[in-house]
Amino acid sequence: MSTRIHPQARTTPKIRQEIKASGLTAHEAAKVFNITKATAAKWLKRDDVQDRSHRAHTL
Repeated sequence: MSTRIHPQARTTPKIRQEIKASGLTAHEAAKVFNITKATAAKWLKRDDVQDRSHRAHTL
């Protein structure tokens, strides 16, 4: 199944991988990639660079 990326998405899987590989802190990555510190921290912390499901986990 292919993933569709929103046209205005700040982070794509490629950018997310660059963030993880950069070795930067969340603050430094936020400045370099022009994203918020919280977003940078989120992608640095996660193991996978793919989006998580937005579907409800329980019904």
